[in-house]
Amino acid sequence: MNAPALPHSLRRLGATLAAMLGAVLAEGHLAQVVRGAGLVMGIRIAGAAIALLGQVLLARWMGTFEYGIFAYVWVWVIMLGVIAPMGFGTSTLRFVPDYRINAKWRRLAGILHDSWRVVLVLGLAFMALGLGAIGLLRNEIEAYYVLPLVLAMMCVPGFALTDTLEGTARAFGWVSLAYLPAYIIRPLGIVAVGALIHFMFGGLTGVAAVAGALAATLLTLAGQRFFLNRRIGAAIPRAKPIRHTRYWVAASLPLVLAEGLYLLLLNTDIVLLGYFVDPNEVGIYFAATRITNLVVFIYFAVAALAVPKFSELHAAGDRAGLQVFVHNIIQWIFWPTLAAAGFLLLIGEFALNLFGEGFDKGYPLLAMLMLGFVARASTGPVEYLLNMTGHQNLTAAVYGAAALLNIALNLALVPRFGLMGAAAGTAASLIFASFCLFLIARRRLGITSFVLSRSGFASPATV
Repeated sequence: MNAPALPHSLRRLGATLAAMLGAVLAEGHLAQVVRGAGLVMGIRIAGAAIALLGQVLLARWMGTFEYGIFAYVWVWVIMLGVIAPMGFGTSTLRFVPDYRINAKWRRLAGILHDSWRVVLVLGLAFMALGLGAIGLLRNEIEAYYVLPLVLAMMCVPGFALTDTLEGTARAFGWVSLAYLPAYIIRPLGIVAVGALIHFMFGGLTGVAAVAGALAATLLTLAGQRFFLNRRIGAAIPRAKPIRHTRYWVAASLPLVLAEGLYLLLLNTDIVLLGYFVDPNEVGIYFAATRITNLVVFIYFAVAALAVPKFSELHAAGDRAGLQVFVHNIIQWIFWPTLAAAGFLLLIGEFALNLFGEGFDKGYPLLAMLMLGFVARASTGPVEYLLNMTGHQNLTAAVYGAAALLNIALNLALVPRFGLMGAAAGTAASLIFASFCLFLIARRRLGITSFVLSRSGFASPATV
């Protein structure tokens, strides 16, 4: 029996969508981004699935209290590990392609050597400062956090160096070598070590989980360093390094300021919750954020490939082309993000129950947190646009203001509304930051970065 024919309207819709996709893939700049984003998105989807499954397993093995301890200290690792490289993970994206294209092999050898050496020193310095702070504030910190925090500080150098190697691999265009270690291998390693401890000793504590994360971080770093060095050695000629360390550091600092403040904006809620509520509540909130973060991989995948195009079109003075490109990128980010958010809200309670008993209390948090990230997607990667066009200081100022707003809102709302107050503060701060960046892009560049706007170009306002 023949299958029933599709209604004429559905056939027309399908033909229209196919034509649109074909046109996109035939257009130069956007086509490169969409094709390249497929691999990044594939890695991010797999990484998100592994991360979520890993967090579910850890939560089930540990329970809400011990899982809350692990979640709280791991947020500190993420924050310090991203700040410690002081922007070298991003600045290599600027310098490495330049030195390769212009055959400046000695400078290329210099920045590859210095990026590792400087970040290693910085990572160790951040670790020492963290350990010193724990020692000084030991009487102010809850006893169950002290040893996990000590182990977490030991993770910071390895986390920072992995972040820098990711930037180096991206600069060479080696997507798999850039993203697989941090988003696939390290999460698998953390779960594997946790499983080994759980089944050998019949349980898993926060201390043991952080120790496992430390082992997984160092092993991942060693493997990534080995394979990246081997591939670089085969790709470029050997040369005696020329070092412009001060110049490279000066170029990197504004970038880390923006990145660090954005990271502070995203993690203020969990850091402050550690002072207001017990680890059980922190664990529930962290589980909700893990599910919410699944929508971010779409933004990340498309933005990762779009950033060099922003710089290229801006350098060519093609403002009209830049506006069209920005408009199209936002479409590719917002609508899939909105669909993903809706789907996650539909299955949110089921997903939270996977973490174990009591985690379903975090369901109301999902909608509030999703609101902030969907609002961010509606303006696209405007912060990267500003960074690539010389406005990184304004980006940092916006994220600094948003981080301060988030701190103020959390301090005001968490004591009264608990976890929902933290979620509301974070969502409001993300919306505030997105709106401010939209205004700056419009005023300084004449670029309208909103999903429902037309793709036409407007002259920048005089400032």
